[in-house]
Amino acid sequence: MASGGTSGGASGRRRIAVAGGVLALCALAGGLLGYGIDRFAGPSATPPPAQSPTAMQAPVTVAVAPPAPVPASQPTPQPVPQPASGPVATAPAAAHAVLADLPCPDGPLPAGPAPRCHGLRVPSDWLRPDSLPLDLFVMVLPALGGAPAADPVVLLSGGPGQGASDDLRGSAAILAPMRDARDLILVDQRGTGRSRPSLRCPALDPLRYWFGGVTAGDAAACLDPLRRAGYRLEDFDSGQSAADLRALRGALGVERWNVVATSYGGVLAQALLRVDGAAVRSLVLNSPAAADATWLDLDRLTAIRQAHRRMVEDCAAQPDCARAFPRLGQAVERLSAALERRPLALRLRHPVTGRETDLSLTWPMVATVLALRLGSADGMVPLPALLDHLDRAVAARRMPAGGGEPPAGIVDDPAIVSLVMPPSFWRALDSLAYGLNLTVGCRENRPHIDAAAARLAAAGLRPYVVAEAVETDYDAACPALNLTPVEPSFYRPVPSDVPALILTGAYDTLTAPARAEAMGRSLGRATLMSFRGIGHDVLGVSACGRTLAAGFVETLSTGDAGNCLDRLLPPAFATRLP
Repeated sequence: MASGGTSGGASGRRRIAVAGGVLALCALAGGLLGYGIDRFAGPSATPPPAQSPTAMQAPVTVAVAPPAPVPASQPTPQPVPQPASGPVATAPAAAHAVLADLPCPDGPLPAGPAPRCHGLRVPSDWLRPDSLPLDLFVMVLPALGGAPAADPVVLLSGGPGQGASDDLRGSAAILAPMRDARDLILVDQRGTGRSRPSLRCPALDPLRYWFGGVTAGDAAACLDPLRRAGYRLEDFDSGQSAADLRALRGALGVERWNVVATSYGGVLAQALLRVDGAAVRSLVLNSPAAADATWLDLDRLTAIRQAHRRMVEDCAAQPDCARAFPRLGQAVERLSAALERRPLALRLRHPVTGRETDLSLTWPMVATVLALRLGSADGMVPLPALLDHLDRAVAARRMPAGGGEPPAGIVDDPAIVSLVMPPSFWRALDSLAYGLNLTVGCRENRPHIDAAAARLAAAGLRPYVVAEAVETDYDAACPALNLTPVEPSFYRPVPSDVPALILTGAYDTLTAPARAEAMGRSLGRATLMSFRGIGHDVLGVSACGRTLAAGFVETLSTGDAGNCLDRLLPPAFATRLP
């Protein structure tokens, strides 16, 4: 893998050379298309003072006790808590969580009654009460309808590496139908958002990990300060985060709550069922990731090729789309051949800072972006027009009359830039706690597979999938970080009788819908709803999905709310550039 070198002049322009890799997100929750910039300034690996929560008032100390007796309708959970999702172990009685009030952040906040903000101080390792503390940021959005129901809704964000506070208004909008009668609890998982210490990697250019330029040195530079401060990287995983959630529920005085989990949040929800399943009243899994899933799984990579074919077929069935893009079916083959011969020099511009980056756009990079755009939320809607535009732009590079290579030149084309790096991509990457993505990926995802064998198995999917360019950041980072893998029990299905609603999109290329179906088989009271014209993150784009989920939380059934056009119709493709 080539590492990304940069150079800049007085104009602030940089050139970055990267291999055709892709960030190993078990899936960016909400797709990359739904998150705004709303982040807390400045990460810090410095441990917070031990005597009192930072900037907190009126602390409430809650001891983590064994779970209450479980009703007969619920499976008996494992002893509490289970760090690292490994062998079952009971937490020491001395392990405590401390909840205190915090001032809410400045800036735009969700509409409605004023939110309540808290800090939750927890041990970094729930089996070691003397371990360094963490401070988690929590925001409670009061119900809009007055007196709330006793069972609030808690949101589990995805990534891993996204905090609920990264897009407060977006999260509130998605869950708005549930907020009529219930408080909403937004929590920044350990390492993310406004929680401290932060596992963001501010010195690492996001384009480096997005397009595959991460080195072992990058991973060490990001996470070694945390180790030097006394933290164990293994404590930043799904099992410890699940124990945090159980402690948060107790600290807030909540007996039972409703869990809404998106993408990687589905993995965290399964870990929560293990340690505190009796307290989960209902579970909404929005395009969930499975604990045993990786981005190199053959079913996921095959889903990318299937989504491409589905787009071509759906476009051909829509007269306006078919007339506008008659050559759509061969665009991938033409583009891959052309860009394999000669990459496209492209100028990117950050939508907020204005910083410019010159990028050598290769086919593996384009294949990665197309897979994400095609399978994220409603990102496929403009894709035929964008793909056709890129196809024509690449074909227009004229060969000199006497032969040889065409003259070099930097392309500064807004449409191509919007295909490769739309503003929503930048916003998501700006706030992502990439260090948490590495600790979870290297501890939970990568040990589960043989990456070389997985890439070999997917060789026949080229050019739609360039498997050797997938998860290359883990190739470099995981051996350098040398994290202890989770126990095999982490990957086993979690049996539960909690009423569950599973929402999937037929176009999803980030989390294979088949994995969600398998997850549903271990949940004895699960209902699966598929949406024909949507990709990853149904709740992010479907009003029908949000209404369906809200009704399910209210009544623990779907009724006829799923009988809507959103579920049945293919996407209506745009025929003009956005």
